[in-house]
Amino acid sequence: MFPMNPFQKIYIGLAFLPTIIIFHLGQLTLVDGLYRYPEVSCMPHFDSVYGNPTASCWFDSQTKFNCRKTSCKSFDHPDRPFGKLAFSGCVHDGVPKNGVVHPRNYHHYPSGDGKWLPGKFGYVAAFDSSTQLWYNCPYTASKDNTDNYLCTDCWM
Repeated sequence: MFPMNPFQKIYIGLAFLPTIIIFHLGQLTLVDGLYRYPEVSCMPHFDSVYGNPTASCWFDSQTKFNCRKTSCKSFDHPDRPFGKLAFSGCVHDGVPKNGVVHPRNYHHYPSGDGKWLPGKFGYVAAFDSSTQLWYNCPYTASKDNTDNYLCTDCWM
């Protein structure tokens, strides 16, 4: 009986595996043949194209979702819908931006990227909708520069 005890623990763990899978799938909804996710935080990346109603929301460096832009809002300021995210203290080629950047696309670099602000605090690279330029916005310039979109109508 003693040699079987370690195997018994494995079998008990395997017995819970289907339950875990079922609970995970319970968070998804199958609509029109696509699994819909109730809520996705678009950190570290968000990519959108002007005129397209959907955007690419990156949950991590490997997981990309398609989301309706109208379902996206600021994570830190839920009253700000898509297009109203605001980064400040930003620079383009060393020239400071007057006012705020309302990004259409952004890429967060929490530890820097080795090229801009190497070895320092993180920043967000943001494509400004009005100027059509990329700006680097250091996290140290404003707490809002760490903000990202949270979208509620997403699928893979």
